[in-house]
Amino acid sequence: MPSSPSPSRFRSLLVTLLAIAVVPAWAAQWNGLGAVAGLLDPATACAAPQVIGICTCGGVPCGVRIRRYVPVAIVETVRSPGDSMIAAMPFLPSTFRDALAAASGLGATGSSSLSTTDNTAEAHVWTLTDLPIPGLSCLACGPASALVPAAPPAGGGAVAAICGAVAATDQALAAAAGALATPGMPRLVYASELDAVNWRTGCRDVASALAAIAAGSIPTVGAWGALLPRQMRDIGPPPRLASALTGVRAMSLAREQLGVFPFPVDTQGKMQEAYPVVSACFRVGRLPLPTAPAAAMPAEVSPDGRYAWVYWRPVVCCIGASMQAQCLRP
Repeated sequence: MPSSPSPSRFRSLLVTLLAIAVVPAWAAQWNGLGAVAGLLDPATACAAPQVIGICTCGGVPCGVRIRRYVPVAIVETVRSPGDSMIAAMPFLPSTFRDALAAASGLGATGSSSLSTTDNTAEAHVWTLTDLPIPGLSCLACGPASALVPAAPPAGGGAVAAICGAVAATDQALAAAAGALATPGMPRLVYASELDAVNWRTGCRDVASALAAIAAGSIPTVGAWGALLPRQMRDIGPPPRLASALTGVRAMSLAREQLGVFPFPVDTQGKMQEAYPVVSACFRVGRLPLPTAPAAAMPAEVSPDGRYAWVYWRPVVCCIGASMQAQCLRP
């Protein structure tokens, strides 16, 4: 277990993710399929790239078709309302912590325990986006390749009266995202402090959870545990597993309940610990997590109770070749 987390390692990983989540700047310099496969990104084990064919643009070969994973989101779980490792990055306003704590009305009281039996946390979901590069819009191998629009959110009636209206939560999240927006940088799509009642009780999922129990078919996240109710508490798993499951619940909630997370959330995705250490990638719901000495980059327990996870999605996309000029669009 590390004696102290390293924020600099987290910043380095974030910079790397921002670099590989966009259209590769070296696309015009590829010199064969081997070169492309070797330059996909520095986290080859996470990307798991496979060259599967040739791409055409307007009927003209212009690159190679790749099957691979791309990083699409970062999820952090923290012990105090308003705490955020992402918002501490220099490209985002320093007032995020105070703004979230004030908006939630929760103050600075710790919301989490380091207990191995009772895990609670706030969660923030940040999406990664492609940086626009003029003329290369048809040569993409980034988060945009993994987009699958979410269904429109549904909410109202007694549930809205108890948990808070979905529309109001979406408006609060949109306002927070707008205040923090920086082109090309991670975009906040969910902050549990702005969904406080639901996140603490799982009240929007109560009816679904009871129906699932009655039917004997409770949705699970693979071997990690129950998906429902999607809320802050998870009793039983060790802290790092509880945090990973909490991150999946937050992404699923943001997609299925609020309609604001534009990527599928299922066991086809991969996760990678980004804080307190950078781990190897592993499939969502699969056990064990990367563990020493079996894994060269194991997932570690956080001494300060904060965790960050990168979420990766499988895509098929094109990497541009020297004929990329054929893809210029008016």
